[in-house]
Amino acid sequence: MENLFLSLLILLVSFPCVAVLILFYRHRAQFAYPNTPPGSIGYPIIGETLEMVAHEQKGQPENFIFGRVARHKTEVFTTSVLGEPTAAFCTAAGNKLLFSNEQKLVTPWWPESANKVFPSTIKINTNDEAKRTKSLLPQFIKPEALQRYVGVMDTIAHNHFASSWENKNEIVVASTVKEYALQNL
Repeated sequence: MENLFLSLLILLVSFPCVAVLILFYRHRAQFAYPNTPPGSIGYPIIGETLEMVAHEQKGQPENFIFGRVARHKTEVFTTSVLGEPTAAFCTAAGNKLLFSNEQKLVTPWWPESANKVFPSTIKINTNDEAKRTKSLLPQFIKPEALQRYVGVMDTIAHNHFASSWENKNEIVVASTVKEYALQNL
């Protein structure tokens, strides 16, 4: 009988403690970082990665973003991808902020999970890598360079449409576009 009462006492004490810890965990980001955009970081460690991957496998990756925009009623929201808290910008102004600030406001980085899987990324300075990549980009976007590539890109696109899109009743766009984008790397 004493064991039963002791078990009930432990349950009665531990249940409110666990409930308070869960509530604290869910709302701590709002108090710790009051200027962050609205959003959820999902489950500990995995965040919302599984839900994002599930949408991508269904061929509807945009529904992950559109769902968050509708839920939080803003085009900037917080989520967690690959275990890292992430702010997502869904506007042209957000893209302009990211790509035109010369890495003064936003700096590129690798998530900690990527550093664990690929230890060589730790040795690479992401700022140097981003500057090098950004300096190469204008060479490929010059009008003269684009004129040389238009014919080749058009041929590749026509071949892909003929082999993957024509004479099909239903197309899984995400996987088909991924195949198209990666077929000539």
